[in-house]
Amino acid sequence: MKKPMKIILILLSLCLIIAPSTYAAILYFQAKNAVDKSFTDNTSQSSLRDGAVNPAMNHVSILFLGIDDSLTRRRDGQTMEKARTDAMILGTFNRDKQQIRLVSIPRDTLSYIPSVGYYDKITHAHADGGPESSMQAVETLFDVPVDYYARINMQAFVDIIDELGGIYFKVPFDLNEPTKNDIGRIKVKKGYQKINGDQALALVRSRHVDTDLGRGKRQAEMIEAIIKKAKQTDSLDKIDELVNIVGNNAKHNLSFNDITSLATTYSKDNVKFEREQLKGTDYMYNGVYYFNPVFSDVAKTASLLRKDLGLPAQSYKELLSYKVSRLYGDLIPLEPMKINQIDKAYQDQSGQKEQEVKEQASTEAPTTGAPASQSELPNVPSTETATTEAPFLSPDHTSVQSY
Repeated sequence: MKKPMKIILILLSLCLIIAPSTYAAILYFQAKNAVDKSFTDNTSQSSLRDGAVNPAMNHVSILFLGIDDSLTRRRDGQTMEKARTDAMILGTFNRDKQQIRLVSIPRDTLSYIPSVGYYDKITHAHADGGPESSMQAVETLFDVPVDYYARINMQAFVDIIDELGGIYFKVPFDLNEPTKNDIGRIKVKKGYQKINGDQALALVRSRHVDTDLGRGKRQAEMIEAIIKKAKQTDSLDKIDELVNIVGNNAKHNLSFNDITSLATTYSKDNVKFEREQLKGTDYMYNGVYYFNPVFSDVAKTASLLRKDLGLPAQSYKELLSYKVSRLYGDLIPLEPMKINQIDKAYQDQSGQKEQEVKEQASTEAPTTGAPASQSELPNVPSTETATTEAPFLSPDHTSVQSY
């Protein structure tokens, strides 16, 4: 097989979970209409950027979204813009290092969502305000700019795998999940076997056997299995069908020129892939399950992402979750708050209570609890906050229920 053809097939296969460089493949087959059909210019430049970015010149970031959209859900009144995200991966593209870093963010990650003004599961961001809301939520989580997005739905995932004739995969447990149309069940026995699109989708979406971390691991393993299948010679005659499937079931805000630049730079054999999985703990709050990110891991990941994008290093204390944890003692779901008020309250506390905090550091431990109302934030007593200067680690929430 010619090397360019193999690269194209590998890139195309990646779109099933994370969509990176999918459209680079489309370009090589002169399917500009498919790119234009899936393009939408409905997002603004990141407020964390000083100026416009160009993939031909700059390191950039792309947020890849897999949404829980299906024909059945549309008939029930759910629009694509109101769908939740089943998969969310932030990719940074560093031209100098010839490197793509992919950071998997669990769907239940407790994160501040600017479009609604409170902490919630990050999967809800898309339902609250579409791709731009998801981009803003990820920006706030890591304090790094999200320049572009690429979104693909469940229908494309299933159709592409079926078009490839299925894939071989080691199923880690007995599977019993609903179909993509929420009609009937998908049942697969544990073990290495050939699976079709519906079975593959059920496997990467399953949340009832293991954790969100296990789910992320399965997604990565699925990518490898799809790549293996896509590299086979019998996949070559299916490119036209695959391109049409992606064009009909995807949306992105990358222009044709942006995609051309990405394809030119990142379709080479020497491009390195780095993969990260955001770590966290299981957290029950008012009977609802959340994935509470470990702050030290958020800070570490944010630092890596800033380096990838060529941005100056920044203290972990600038992250919103750090400031909130100082004021509240923890991240409180669904508690209305405004970022500018949080910033002011944190600055006031840091300046006015610094000496008191230092004196109490050796005797007082962090406590949790939320203020009675948003108006009280500037006056949160320092005795109700963590008093050490080390990165905040959330309490050990042991309940693992889900809903």
